[in-house]
Amino acid sequence: MGYITLDEVMRRVEQKKQDYQRYGFKKLQEEAFATFFDLAQESTDLNHLYLISVTVPKVFFGFESSLYVVQHQNGRLEKVCTSEKGILEGSERNEIIDIRDSMYRTDRGWAFPIRGNQALSKWFPFSGKDGILGMLEVECAECGESDTFFLQKFANRIGYNLHQKLLIQQNLQHLKFINQLVADIEHNVISPNMYYRLYLRRMKKLINSYRGLQKDIRDLIIFSQEQLQKLALTKQLCEIYHELSTLNDKLEEENRALEKHYNHTSLFLESLLRRDHFVQGTYVLRKQPCNFKSEIIDPLLERYEPLFAKKGITVNRTLDNIPDKEVVLLVDKGLISQVFDNLFSNALKYAGDIEDAAGNKVKLVSYDWQVLKDYFGENIHGLKISVFTTGEPLSEEEARKVFEEGYRAERHGEVASGTGHGLSFVKNVVEIHGGVVGCEPEKYGNSFYFILPMKDERAEKQG
Repeated sequence: MGYITLDEVMRRVEQKKQDYQRYGFKKLQEEAFATFFDLAQESTDLNHLYLISVTVPKVFFGFESSLYVVQHQNGRLEKVCTSEKGILEGSERNEIIDIRDSMYRTDRGWAFPIRGNQALSKWFPFSGKDGILGMLEVECAECGESDTFFLQKFANRIGYNLHQKLLIQQNLQHLKFINQLVADIEHNVISPNMYYRLYLRRMKKLINSYRGLQKDIRDLIIFSQEQLQKLALTKQLCEIYHELSTLNDKLEEENRALEKHYNHTSLFLESLLRRDHFVQGTYVLRKQPCNFKSEIIDPLLERYEPLFAKKGITVNRTLDNIPDKEVVLLVDKGLISQVFDNLFSNALKYAGDIEDAAGNKVKLVSYDWQVLKDYFGENIHGLKISVFTTGEPLSEEEARKVFEEGYRAERHGEVASGTGHGLSFVKNVVEIHGGVVGCEPEKYGNSFYFILPMKDERAEKQG
């Protein structure tokens, strides 16, 4: 989405200036506009706007009026307010007039269409036809052309304000729902998820019991051979022992895999569905010291390597540029884990075959990291982490846009699959950490990277 330029705004302002000179509104009409705008911005309440819409024509011009609004829930036109009775309730709302896309005469005067703001229709779609949100009926049988022109412009301003307030009401309702949803998630998902930890401990206890039973059988075989041989049971017990040993090994392996999956899911659930995110309206970081390699990359690669293998993708570790000492950064471990998860997930989806210099078909993913001295300022180094995948290199323009929300690059004339959200999430999380993201097309593929600020050495020395 492009940004409007200063020149474009200047042209629009100049055009509006000329329009108002051409309109030739009377001083009283201009004061009516100003009063409407001043009062309309005092509250987000719809009834407040309804009352202003019918009282301004009455106070300034002595015109009684009625306001009709299309109800978003059912698309019906209802009479919501009059300058004589104020806000209407119940059966009084059933008295309606025709919805038309231009002003027309009624038994009591004139009716004017109230149009919404096309720019807001993406967020709050029109319920009525032709973008009409309602009608304004004004009792002015003797109105002249200048009066009806003013009243239609007044109805337009009601429409824009009404559309904004309907959108505000919708957003407030959404926020209320989200807050309730967060409480429900916390109560019904995150808290019960903790019980899995208890189940895992119980399973581990059972496995240990089986191991104890296995040890008892082993001791029986070793220390009671003479008695067992007399009963011809040695062979059978040995077979039972080995079978039990095999089953216990498999059970422990499954338990370890289940525990890793539990830890991974719990970390993601907590970091994504954290109550603070919804209260603040943005990701709220819970930073802690984190060793990227041992705490994030290695566990994720352990999970992804079987998936890479299934798709014939080699994880190339020879390109690792690991710093001599371990690098520990202060980050939100859960959110940064999901940054890596999205990059590895992208590699799984989009890694392609290439022909290397020796003519061999290669499909691989590799990761690399390096310390960029003073990248974020004096003594504030940057840690650059890159995930490279083989395949068709992106164009320079695609590389610039690939982190935008909803963007999907074309491959072989077709738009890539997916939602275009993963890399946008990466960009958002990294930038909240004070970092930057980027993509570097290379000869054999593409390198997606992010750079995070490391500790300020000056602060560390002062501490």
